[in-house]
Amino acid sequence: MQVVAIVPAWMLADGAYVGLAVGQRVTTGLALAVIDATVAPSAAVGLEQSDDQPGFTTLTGRVECPQNADGSRAGTVLCTGSWAVVPFAATPLSVGERVVASGWLTAEPYLWAAEGALAHAVPAGRQAWRVARVRRVEEADPCSIERLPDEADVDPDAAYLLELSAAT
Repeated sequence: MQVVAIVPAWMLADGAYVGLAVGQRVTTGLALAVIDATVAPSAAVGLEQSDDQPGFTTLTGRVECPQNADGSRAGTVLCTGSWAVVPFAATPLSVGERVVASGWLTAEPYLWAAEGALAHAVPAGRQAWRVARVRRVEEADPCSIERLPDEADVDPDAAYLLELSAAT
């Protein structure tokens, strides 16, 4: 299993994933910055990524609100087979609906923090990955780099791409 996830420049400036290099392991969850979502009761569950737009992802699954042990809500996730992804959407997605949602897949260190409520409620949402490739995207084509930059070296106009392979 392999995915391409975006790490926004602001996240690096906040200290998340600083210096993460090709070949290293990272445990993280994912989020989807939803651009479009459609109710689709009969659509097959799954995750697809666009070859010509790195990080652009379509997820098909069910919107769920996992609960903490005390019954309080831990968050909202889009469950799609073996994937559990936090959807960021301008229009809230309705719990229980099966949807097809497209947007930008993002590595998400904060909502899926190891000690956080969401990680406890949906442990499958955090996965161990190996970094297969790191790229910086500015205006046009992405260029490969060896590691994500330190806070001081982050280009605020760039996005950074992590190609992640499931760690074994």
